[in-house]
Amino acid sequence: MVRLLLLVWILLWLSPAHGADQPDENLAFAEHLFAQRDFYRAITEYQRYLFQHPDSPKTSWLRFRIGQSYLRGGKALAAHGAFADLEQDATDERIRQWAILGQARAFLLQGLTLQAADRLLDLQERELPPHMAGLSRYLLGSAHARNGSFAQAQTAFASLHPDHALSLQANKLSARLGEVDLPHKSPAAAGLLSIVPGLGHMYLQEYTVALTAAVWNGLFAYAAYDTLRSRQWGAGILLAALELFWYSGTIYGAVSGAQRFNRDARLNFIEELENQAPLDLPFPDGGSLASIFFSTNF
Repeated sequence: MVRLLLLVWILLWLSPAHGADQPDENLAFAEHLFAQRDFYRAITEYQRYLFQHPDSPKTSWLRFRIGQSYLRGGKALAAHGAFADLEQDATDERIRQWAILGQARAFLLQGLTLQAADRLLDLQERELPPHMAGLSRYLLGSAHARNGSFAQAQTAFASLHPDHALSLQANKLSARLGEVDLPHKSPAAAGLLSIVPGLGHMYLQEYTVALTAAVWNGLFAYAAYDTLRSRQWGAGILLAALELFWYSGTIYGAVSGAQRFNRDARLNFIEELENQAPLDLPFPDGGSLASIFFSTNF
C-alpha cells in the first residue's frame, strides 16, 4: 500500500499540471537576475527559456532582454548583433523601432558616433511613441556632440518635448554647447612659423621642443655649411641631407602638434560632456516596455 501511494505521488509530481507554472518561474528567475545586474546569468536563463519554448509569445521580448543584458553588461558588440537580428526577424514595427534604438546605443558605447547617428536619424523618419521619440532625440544629440557637431547636437536636444524626462538634462547640455569656446591652434600658422626652426613649437607653447629644434637645426646647418666650404663634398652633402630631413621634420612636427592640440581640446570637452550625459541610460523596464511587446501580434 505504501509503495502504491508513493508511486501515485511521483506520477502527480511529474504530471503537466504540476509543472505548468515552471516556465513562468524560470522566466521570473531570469528577470530577478537582470534586476540584480547579473546579466550573463540572466542571458543564460533567457536563452534556456527560448530553447524550451520556441513558440512562446514572449520570444521578441526575451530576445530584446538578451540585447539589453549584453548592453548593460558592457558587451556592446554582442548587443548590436542581438538587436540587429531582432530588427531583421521582427514582424511588428514597434519592436523593430526598439531594436534600432538598441543598435544605436551599442554603436555609441563603442564610440561609433556616425553609425549611431545614422540609426537614430532612421528612427526620426518613423512615427514613434513619445518616450521613444524623446530618448532617440536625446541620444542623437549625444552622438552629434561626441562627433564634434555641436550645432546639430543643440538642434537635436532642442527637439525634445518639454515634458519628457530627459528634457531638463537636454536643455543643460544644449546651453553648455552654446557656451563652448574651445582653444584652437592653427596648423597653417604653426607650419609657417616653423620656417624659422623653433618658432612653430613656441606658438604651441612647447618650449623645450622649440629649443631642441632651434639648436639641432642650427648645428646641422652650420656643420653642412662648414663642411661644404672646406670642399668636403661627400660629408657636406650628407650633412645637408640630414639637415633638410631634420628641418622638414620640424615643420611637420609643428603642424601635427597643432592638430593634436585641437583634437585634445575637443576630446577633453567631449569627456566633460560624457560626465554630464552618460550613455548608460536604461531602457524602460518592467511593465511599461513589456506591454509594448506583449500587446502586439506575433
